[in-house]
Amino acid sequence: MGWELKAEEMGVRVSFAHPPHGWWGCWDPDHRRIRLHPDLGPIQLRSTAWHELGHAHYEHVGRSAKQELQASVWAARHLIRPAAFIDAARITDDLISIAHRLHVMPDDVRAWEKSLTLEELIHIRKEINGHPD
Repeated sequence: MGWELKAEEMGVRVSFAHPPHGWWGCWDPDHRRIRLHPDLGPIQLRSTAWHELGHAHYEHVGRSAKQELQASVWAARHLIRPAAFIDAARITDDLISIAHRLHVMPDDVRAWEKSLTLEELIHIRKEINGHPD
């Protein structure tokens, strides 16, 4: 599912306008609206839209490090599929290269990796190294 459909499903309106503070995007909980910077590239736009939808999902109000991490992890789980990560990681272990292959931002890869449970991490490592369960 693309971010546009997810926004519609969640009842979130999206507009393209300059967010405050030079941000790429922002979530307005009072109006259930996401504002996205109009000059973002495709990967930046996709990543930012999913991140802001993460804020909407958790109904965040205000801004804290914990909320940013929650939104980033939620977004990464929607942006990155384990099989695609495994395929990319079999080619390279470089974060930037993996992000490029997955068409996401490097921070999305970091958030996705942080979100893995121990069991998921073990399974993925075995798959990357050619030792499936």
